Amino acid sequence: MRIKWILIVLTLFLSCSQIPLNAHADKAAPIKLRGVVEGFYGTPWTHQDRLDMLAFMASKGMNAYIYAPKDDEYHRKYWRQPYPAEKYGEIAELVGKAAELHIEFIFAVSPGNDIAFTGPMQQADRVTMLDKMEAMYRIGIRRFALFFDDIPTADAKGQAAFVNWINKEFVHAKGDCKPLILVPTEYYLRQMAPEGKASDYTAELAKGIDKDIMVLYTGEEVCPDGLTRKTIETTNKLYGKPLGIWWNYPVSDYLKEKLALGPVSDMDRSINSNDIAAFFINPMEKPKLSQIAIATGADYALNPADYDEDKAWHKAIKEQYGPLSEEMELFAVHSQRMENSWAHIGRQDAPELRLLYKKLWEIMSGQDNFVKRALLDKLLAENRIRDNAIHTLMGDLPRKNLDECRLQLVQLQKMTEAERYALLLLKEKKTSAEKDPMYRCFKDLKTQIEADEASVKISEEATGKFLRDFDEWYLKHMGDINKDV
Repeated sequence: MRIKWILIVLTLFLSCSQIPLNAHADKAAPIKLRGVVEGFYGTPWTHQDRLDMLAFMASKGMNAYIYAPKDDEYHRKYWRQPYPAEKYGEIAELVGKAAELHIEFIFAVSPGNDIAFTGPMQQADRVTMLDKMEAMYRIGIRRFALFFDDIPTADAKGQAAFVNWINKEFVHAKGDCKPLILVPTEYYLRQMAPEGKASDYTAELAKGIDKDIMVLYTGEEVCPDGLTRKTIETTNKLYGKPLGIWWNYPVSDYLKEKLALGPVSDMDRSINSNDIAAFFINPMEKPKLSQIAIATGADYALNPADYDEDKAWHKAIKEQYGPLSEEMELFAVHSQRMENSWAHIGRQDAPELRLLYKKLWEIMSGQDNFVKRALLDKLLAENRIRDNAIHTLMGDLPRKNLDECRLQLVQLQKMTEAERYALLLLKEKKTSAEKDPMYRCFKDLKTQIEADEASVKISEEATGKFLRDFDEWYLKHMGDINKDV
């Protein structure tokens, strides 16, 4: 009897001791479908770009790629037309390469601008879509996606009927296809549930589509400041299942003059793989520079609960730029934040430098010249290091990478030179007349920088703001010495 009870207690102990281990294993599990969606507006990647990206994705443990370039005319504008033989052959090669690398190649079509959900063209469009998919099925594609984003009409009933028909007549009929993927017309939470309650469109679509169809959305906004558990829970509840994430970083088609060189950031670490069906990163037109953020997104998707954005960013640049990694970090830190009236995503540009600028302006009106001089010396030292880094990158970056960032490097170089004049003017004790030539050099550079801002942006709220603040301060304290120029 005693042995029996000992065995029972031992069994219970061992069972209980496994609970935290299993829980930890579930928490640390990767998101099942993780990869890249080539879904940006602008010049699509070249065939070689895609081959290179597939190899890069495989090296980072990614397992899915969605072919969906918005400006591929056969994907969106002329979706009814079959791909020309040459393009079809390229896609076939991509499918083969993806299979070798254990990456699922997903073919997407965006028919929403002009598809007929009713009337005499309804059946013709359905058959046309079947033919489009059948051609891709013949070259080995086994997962398909339908996108209804960025279109003028949100017809939930028509979309549900169409995707369900495709799901039945093609995906299910084939027998070996993976679940269909859908991007709805309302694809971010604030639009899907504007007052905390599902919109009419989202409620009807969620109720109407087949349960096995995977839905992608972008988070709280189109380009949101991070991803929270509340967003995940609220959106999953709308559809009654885990949804997939289409993450709009480092995509820059809405701010093409800037590069998004930071990490995937501000991700709630309480989110785990059970909460997200898929995680796809939408990149820039520039495939090489996109790899910084893509690598960090891969780290996130492999283990959301333990993701460290700073560590992932340093690792990505170190792996990709090797002996140039320090210089690349000095450049990239000035080009992380993507912001306009509706997009707010990515880490702030040069946050540590911004703190130094802030401290400088706080003490400029004070009497502690020792502290002031020490801070100016620190900023001048940082300025020299950055200037040397830019020159090194201009000379040593691989041609492809340099071509993708040359404009921003040149702009930051001008900003760095203007900053140096500003810091020297703040530091040196000279009369206004003696300072005039230096200020004129500063002003010439600032004029050039501002003239180029329509086509190239970098460090707008870091070094760029410092230059604007300095100009205002100098004119206030030294008089408008440029009035006679």
